[in-house]
Amino acid sequence: LEHSLISESEDPEGKYNEEWVEQVQESFIGILLTSDLIIIFLTLIVAYVLAKKTLTPLEESYKKQARFVADAAHELRTPLAVMQAGGEVVLRSDRSVDEYKKFISESLEEVKRLTTLSNNLLFLARNEKKKINLNIKNSFSDICRKQVEAMRSYASQKNIIITDSISDNVLVLGDGDDLIRMVVNLLKNAVDYSHKDGVVEVSLKKQNNKAILVIKDFGVGIKESDLGRIFERFYKADNSRTVNSTSTGLGLSIVLDIVREHKGTIKVDSILGKETIFTVVLPCI
Repeated sequence: LEHSLISESEDPEGKYNEEWVEQVQESFIGILLTSDLIIIFLTLIVAYVLAKKTLTPLEESYKKQARFVADAAHELRTPLAVMQAGGEVVLRSDRSVDEYKKFISESLEEVKRLTTLSNNLLFLARNEKKKINLNIKNSFSDICRKQVEAMRSYASQKNIIITDSISDNVLVLGDGDDLIRMVVNLLKNAVDYSHKDGVVEVSLKKQNNKAILVIKDFGVGIKESDLGRIFERFYKADNSRTVNSTSTGLGLSIVLDIVREHKGTIKVDSILGKETIFTVVLPCI
């Protein structure tokens, strides 16, 4: 009681309590402001990180698309420039029949290259929108045999022999046309980069519910530094593998797309100047 009387006599209007309340309010407001600033700062950081994560794939996709268009334009421009230059030379003066034949022959080679390129570009454009039906049964054995037979005439132009060891009844689910294109591209690649009078070996077997296709050539080989990039679109390795003027740099990229669509894997092993081995593994039934 005495303490209460003293407190009331010392602070008759309760000024001490008012000051304490004001201090608490000011502290509380300061804490709220600090918390708000921290929350805003953290929100900005999180938003920046999420935006960067979202935009990075878009940026990479845009860069890839721009590079793809530039590479395609370059591949289209080269044969056209060759034909234009040859035509201009031929028209400057009268030429012999042999010279005209040579020009026509060279132009046909460039036309073949343009045709191959346009077909590959059309396949890639359609393939991005196409859904593969993995419920269709295909005889992978028959596909490989037929494509080997068809490729033998092409290989004979370089005196290259194709040997095959293909097991029967290897069945694969998927798109038959795409599987044919995959085998053709791998065979053509092996023949193109084989030495003249060489051999291309093809084997197909079934092992543990897997179809294993191996195509081996004894040709120029691939540098170890190039192995990780040979499946990139329009990528071409060093000059030893680009001597073939009909190459568009899309064949192996198409092969990789088809293998992935069919839930398979592909790997390449190579010794420069000696051999290259492509191994495709697909689920089979």
